[in-house]
Amino acid sequence: MRLYHFTTEQFGLAAIRDRTLKVARVMELNDPFEFLGPIFADKSERQRMRKFKVEVDKDFGLICLSDNWSHPLLWGHYADKHKGVCLGFDILQPEDFEKVEYVEERPPMSQFGISAFSDLPEESIKRMLHLKFHAWSYEAEFRTFIDLKATGYDEKSKLHFVPFRPTMRLAQVIMGWRSRSTRTEVSKALGWLKQGVEVFKSRPAFQGFEVVRNRDDTHCE
Repeated sequence: MRLYHFTTEQFGLAAIRDRTLKVARVMELNDPFEFLGPIFADKSERQRMRKFKVEVDKDFGLICLSDNWSHPLLWGHYADKHKGVCLGFDILQPEDFEKVEYVEERPPMSQFGISAFSDLPEESIKRMLHLKFHAWSYEAEFRTFIDLKATGYDEKSKLHFVPFRPTMRLAQVIMGWRSRSTRTEVSKALGWLKQGVEVFKSRPAFQGFEVVRNRDDTHCE
């Protein structure tokens, strides 16, 4: 299974050079409905739900990938308006990543067979952590949770980074069509990895709403 990670030009080159990925934080995700789970009519239950989200954020971050590199919104939202890069990984243990479930409406408590948040079984909590509104379905997201204790913390940027897993093999570096990085810079960042990694530039399609491979990308040498 090949999955793709979109990031900015700055973090993309650093990821390639350092063999690390920036860890997303739960409380900083761009969807405010993340981890809010089923509909709770009771105010105290909603407060417990929000507290749970804060507690998860203290201990865990996540890495988000997609099974689609050609969707223009992914480039626009997560790759700095097409100035960034997309890293394609061959996932050797697909079970490490859970596919996000997209729904039209937040599920009622009855769907989980509970009356209080504290009654949520472990399997339902797991589902809740991978549940998103259908409007986000273009992301075709897969995610894995990262224990923050297993990450490297950069004091200057206040960001967490995690090394590439042995079960994630970097296979592609796809440069945004507005990227200013050159093939030489990418090759230098790849180092000994470059022999096994495909590097190419993308562009908007001529006849459709998608991002495609630029067959004439010699200008990015």
